[in-house]
Amino acid sequence: MDDRETLHRRARLRELIAICFEGKDANLLDHIQRKTGKRPNQGEMSGLQKDHGSRSFGDKKAKTLTEQVGLHRRWFDFGLGCNLAQSEWTSEESMPRPSHGAGRVTTVLPWPFPSVSEKDVRNLEKSQLSALEGAIALAIAQLKLGVQISPSAKPAPTSRGGLANLDSAADEFPMAPVVDQAPWAGGKTTKQMEREGLVQFGLDRSVATNVTAGEPVAANEKFEKVSELADVRLAAGDGIEAENELVTGAIQFRQSFLRSVGADKGRGRVVYAKGDSMEGDIKDGWALLVVPDDSLTIRDLVPKTVYAINYDGKMIVKIIDKDPLTGKWVAKSANRRYRDIPLEAEGVSVRILGRVVWAGGRLDQGGIEA
Repeated sequence: MDDRETLHRRARLRELIAICFEGKDANLLDHIQRKTGKRPNQGEMSGLQKDHGSRSFGDKKAKTLTEQVGLHRRWFDFGLGCNLAQSEWTSEESMPRPSHGAGRVTTVLPWPFPSVSEKDVRNLEKSQLSALEGAIALAIAQLKLGVQISPSAKPAPTSRGGLANLDSAADEFPMAPVVDQAPWAGGKTTKQMEREGLVQFGLDRSVATNVTAGEPVAANEKFEKVSELADVRLAAGDGIEAENELVTGAIQFRQSFLRSVGADKGRGRVVYAKGDSMEGDIKDGWALLVVPDDSLTIRDLVPKTVYAINYDGKMIVKIIDKDPLTGKWVAKSANRRYRDIPLEAEGVSVRILGRVVWAGGRLDQGGIEA
């Protein structure tokens, strides 16, 4: 095992090659050959740079190298970063002062990551170094290494109290505009409203809803349009058949969210709920994001999950679970006024259309119980 002094010499040699010889051992060997007429062994030069390697790097080897290269006799004992310009190779002006009267300077530990190029890291741009620092800090926290992380500089806190202008206040949770009526109840689809100029989904046609260049990274993430089937209503009540399944518009969602629920790349559909049987989880008129899957069977169901179901020709949305007494699958309503619907009864056609992964809609004033 190398001692601290040997490790420091190896680090100094790597530093010399990286900065003065373009990071190439061959360039250093060419320099020595021009100066002495003899070319050292390349394998030996590589071995001298490896921490805890088989090549020793004692006083004799350090003295030989300083003479071959044309360095100050104690150049390898100088601190990292000193006397690297060729005009300073033989100078003592940049030499650090010895510590505690010792004959040698305090050595610096070598680069601790042998699989990561020290030269490449030091050549990174400032923004790249900042990103790398953040990644390292996150890794230290996740691995619970006990290494102290200095907090990043935070903006000055805003003053508290007084009146605030809600129109100019930061919106931490940007949401799409809310329409007065659902399309199937006589209202316009988002596509119709956008075409008629009733709403604007951004500052520019290429900018997603409520997103500007100055907002955080999460808000600037790309959005993806999901087809809206305004005439398809999943009954949260007695069951209503679909009038048609034509695409009437589109609603935008963040791509990361769609990926997380399997609704990205055009796999999702937005339909609307009708009725009060799912009241508590899904309200009448709310939009539902469904991930259709024709291959789903009863065997694929996940208990206590909301699904869209074609029950004997009627489109319904229910919580699917197993009956604790019979052990068979049933469709349950969040509103307990409605009875469970058996899904494995004889003579009934049941087709699982897909999973409902999101529901959203308008919150009415005065109708929310704490």
